[in-house]
Amino acid sequence: MNFVHKSVLLKESVDWIVTDPKGTYVDCTLGGAGHSHAISEKLDPEGLLIGIDQDEDAIMAATKRLEDAPCKIKIVHSNFRKLGTILDGLGLMKVDGIFFDLGVSSYQLDTPERGFSYMHDGPL
Repeated sequence: MNFVHKSVLLKESVDWIVTDPKGTYVDCTLGGAGHSHAISEKLDPEGLLIGIDQDEDAIMAATKRLEDAPCKIKIVHSNFRKLGTILDGLGLMKVDGIFFDLGVSSYQLDTPERGFSYMHDGPL
């Protein structure tokens, strides 16, 4: 199954979070990179976008989606609860914006073997 997810409030979220095109932004729930891709489009080549996700399928989908990003990209395979440690490890003392999309994606719900579906049988 393809990793497909429609980002909600995309324009509104990105317009509010990106205040400096040369800044550093973190998407703590990278997923399929819908919000991250839109954030990256507002950044200059000096800008940095950090994407965090613990789902390996999401990391693969996001890496592909962000191939054409005009800014620097750093994708981290981890949980956002480790945000402080992640930023320390990257040598960052501050960032210009942090984004969280706290929910589940269509991909998680529509893929029974992922264990999130309530419409299909699958492992919990």
